[in-house]
Amino acid sequence: MVLILMLCIILVIGLNFRSLVLSSMQERAFSIAEIAKAGLTAHMKSGLMAKRAYFLHEIASAPHVKSITIIRSDEVCEQFGKCIAGEKMVDDSLRAIMNSKKPYVTMSDWNQKATVRAIVPYVATSKGNLNCLMCHHVAENTVLGAIDIELDVTEYRNKAWMYLLIVFGVIGFFTVVIAFNMSHVIEQFVRKPLLTLIQLAKAVFFQTDTKEHGTFESKEFKEVANQFVQFGKELKERDLRIEQTTSTFHSLNSEIDTTLRETLFAMGEAEETRSKETRQHTLRVVEYSRLLAGLCGMNDHEIDLLVTAAPLHDIGKIGIPDSILLKAGALDEEERTIMKTHTFLGYDILKHSEREVLQAAAIIALEHHERWDGLGYPKGLKGENIHIFGRIVSMADVFDALSTKRVYKEAWPLDQVRAYFKEERGKSFDPHLCDLLNENFNRFEALHTQYYKNM
Repeated sequence: MVLILMLCIILVIGLNFRSLVLSSMQERAFSIAEIAKAGLTAHMKSGLMAKRAYFLHEIASAPHVKSITIIRSDEVCEQFGKCIAGEKMVDDSLRAIMNSKKPYVTMSDWNQKATVRAIVPYVATSKGNLNCLMCHHVAENTVLGAIDIELDVTEYRNKAWMYLLIVFGVIGFFTVVIAFNMSHVIEQFVRKPLLTLIQLAKAVFFQTDTKEHGTFESKEFKEVANQFVQFGKELKERDLRIEQTTSTFHSLNSEIDTTLRETLFAMGEAEETRSKETRQHTLRVVEYSRLLAGLCGMNDHEIDLLVTAAPLHDIGKIGIPDSILLKAGALDEEERTIMKTHTFLGYDILKHSEREVLQAAAIIALEHHERWDGLGYPKGLKGENIHIFGRIVSMADVFDALSTKRVYKEAWPLDQVRAYFKEERGKSFDPHLCDLLNENFNRFEALHTQYYKNM
């Protein structure tokens, strides 16, 4: 900015200097023109106009006068005849200048020789001591002609350049001094402190340094640095409090989650006890579901959600009368219809909760008796319209029901259970899940052995 300002100052000085030289030469040209006008008038009044060339030659020999020429107007030519030797003929450009009745000045200062040319029109007037109309038969304010003067201003131009160079040199010297000083000041009192502040801010942000910094010469920078340090300390204390709060929250959340899991499992076991299901039926259904969910590619969160919700798959049976639920023999048609309502009852119990695990449990309770071919209940859903959770728990529930002893039947051999799932592939159960069970049947058999022997 300082350099730009100095360049602007130099430009303004240069233009003003040139304007001053032009103005000075213009006044000089006007003075010579007035002298020539007075001399020509004197020659005319004394009848010596024939000798005016000698007079003009003497004026042209004056210092810095390069040339001086008379321009006779058309009106004067009509009265006294055309131009004599040494006088210019009027052309369109000269006629336009004379008709303007104002002096015309131009300067050429970029060539080797600098010149100023002035064309000064003479206007007829009857006022004052000089009455032009006594000799010239023209109207008032008629242009009688003009004097074309060219001055050699090379010497003035060169002196002007020399003075300008001196001025430029002085300004340039002080510009360099000012720029160097400002650069030093900015480096010492602005840039370095700012870089230090940035490093301090990074250290505070990443909590690598919270020491006091006394490297600043400016009071303002010291105060900002101390505020950064104080902010870093407060930030560290806040992070520590957040960490402690988060740890407490995670601990409480884990405790709540564990309590919820235990509560859901206990509810499943309570229903199992009331229904007089085989001991550990709920646990086996959970483990079979966990294995099958892992085999079909579920992620850890989905598996965890499924096995937490699975114990409640038959929670709706708490609404079934004991006379039907505990009946040893086969159910009649009316009793089967009532028994099927346990899916809706379980769904109605769980559906109102906004917790994800209870929403999943509601879906399982409602859909774990649906069939792949659409012949299941309660809605007759078909294929993938049945939620994957419902399809998995359905297979786990049936696997356990077939492979364990019930009051109304003996336990099936595992080979017979395997054959049943092959037969019901694409009918009762998802064919892909049936394939996974068949391919990994030894793992289901191992789980059955692990939990069935503890009955």
